[in-house]
Amino acid sequence: MKALTRRVTALLCTLTLCLTCADALSVEQAIGLLEEHYIDPLPAAAYEADTLDALFSAVGDPYTYYMSAAESERFLDTVEKEDSVTGIGAGISFTAEGIRITMLLDGGGAKDAGLALNDLIVAIDGVSCVPALDAHRARILGEEGTYVTLTVRRADGGVRDYRIERRTVPIHNTKVTRDGDVGVFDCDSFGSQTDTYFSEGIAQNNEQVTQWIVDLRDNLGGLADAASGSLGAFTGMGPKLFYRLADGESFYTLYFAKAQTDKPVIVLVNGHSASGSEIFSGGIRAERAGVVIGSRTFGKGTAQVVLDRERYPELFDGDTLKVTAYRFYCADGNTTDRIGVLPTLLVSDEATDGVAALLTASKPQSGEWLRLTLNGHTFYVDLAAARDNGDGEALRALLEALAPDAALWCTVDGTELALDPAMVAAYLGVDCERRGFSDSAESPYAAQIDTLAAYRLLSGDGTKRFHPHDGLTRAELATMLANALNTSAPSFGFTDVAEDGWYAGAVNAVASLGFMQGVGGGRFDPNGPLTQEQLVTVMGRLARFLNFRVDDYALALTEDALAPFARFRPWAREAASVLTGYDGNMLYAQLTAVSPSAPATREQAAATLCNILKTLGVISY
Repeated sequence: MKALTRRVTALLCTLTLCLTCADALSVEQAIGLLEEHYIDPLPAAAYEADTLDALFSAVGDPYTYYMSAAESERFLDTVEKEDSVTGIGAGISFTAEGIRITMLLDGGGAKDAGLALNDLIVAIDGVSCVPALDAHRARILGEEGTYVTLTVRRADGGVRDYRIERRTVPIHNTKVTRDGDVGVFDCDSFGSQTDTYFSEGIAQNNEQVTQWIVDLRDNLGGLADAASGSLGAFTGMGPKLFYRLADGESFYTLYFAKAQTDKPVIVLVNGHSASGSEIFSGGIRAERAGVVIGSRTFGKGTAQVVLDRERYPELFDGDTLKVTAYRFYCADGNTTDRIGVLPTLLVSDEATDGVAALLTASKPQSGEWLRLTLNGHTFYVDLAAARDNGDGEALRALLEALAPDAALWCTVDGTELALDPAMVAAYLGVDCERRGFSDSAESPYAAQIDTLAAYRLLSGDGTKRFHPHDGLTRAELATMLANALNTSAPSFGFTDVAEDGWYAGAVNAVASLGFMQGVGGGRFDPNGPLTQEQLVTVMGRLARFLNFRVDDYALALTEDALAPFARFRPWAREAASVLTGYDGNMLYAQLTAVSPSAPATREQAAATLCNILKTLGVISY
């Protein structure tokens, strides 16, 4: 493993910047470049493509595409330009229902025309953009002073056309303010100067603050080294980000200076926090520099390089090819690909500000308060102030988000008691909806089941029951893993998996990731039971996907190392070794208690999943 130079680490980790294809580069030339640089093997359909559009459609990666010279210039301007942006003045994301408005800039044509957050653009100049693809973005961009007609579906279901002027709108991607003794960074993207803004903001305010808030909501990414440098200002010297190529070679970025502050950081995220935002928030979580609050992030754990005439003068002349070349991992070795960053406190977008405000209180000198230890940091909640300020909803959201074994104390009349969240809610008279299941107490793995439920990683039968002792079908395990990873996939070709089946997207996803395979004859056998040996195997593959150090551990196993697992069949021994030897036991029980051929249960799967996520630090509280 080796460090990348700064030039190479300026990888593009942005979500929405994608443009249309042109034909200056031939299909054959593009295939050659993809074979050399793309992170995964090309699918067979890629070699049958006769146009660039068909080629990139077959590859199926929304972040790998060709750009003309003009498109390439606009792309780089959008990523790096700090003082202004030309367009409709809106942040966007691409969904199956259309292009969603995620941000509106003051002075932009979109805001002045009356568009609102979460509006859906369903057509551009009369041409449908449903489902929305990154390539549709090019049709929105254009020269200053020109107009584009957008067909928009509003929140009330109404649809109308808006003629919007493209304007150059002043921007600054990072703003630093102070709210009392709390320093606040509002970062919209990670451009070439963002790490400087963070460094200067800390230097100017560190003596006056006791905590930091970094707001990365709707921050879709930017440059990887800018995100790493910004992170390093809070976490100090050492590796910040690891990259892996298709051949397994690894690289990392280093931060060489000491941390500029020792004050805890509260990072605010949502479902539109992607790439660079996940590098930063995942790094804060991994290096225990603070906590993350909000909804699960987007889950873009790959980085791209731009191939141009500097590298291939014989192929390019101002045009470029953007290629997914790396998967990235945070300092703890965990990827954010698909799974995103699971916040320390998983709360709704509406509750995020209120919960953050509760945790920024100073330690009260009298009265009643809560003391929480979250990811190694102590926070206080002044209960009297919360009542006076009408923060009941925020307090409810905070208590609902805490895992059942979170470290929580309540001080009343000078006496401090260790209580669980449910007991605190009952004492305060706060009406909390428990995220767990009504039957989890029947299981010896109740703590693990309820922890996963607190992070909304498990689903029951729709009546708040999990049925922990029931046997586990192949479709149920696929659904559990896909839910944990926040992923789905179109048809994988199984003849017994209907496209509209409740488990179809999950089965296809875990099959495409290589976690589970078919049973032969093109079948998946979704209702077939799973043995404990099969459960161990699938969970071992999950752990390897989540953490590159676990994968390295597995790759280094020798036949002698696998000898103690002889009672498992050969294909299960590696996974059994990973789950029991990498960092303690991540299985639902000691290895001697595992019966390879016995049926697996839902509680065993949940317990193992929780143990993996906690051991690797994917969930950290």
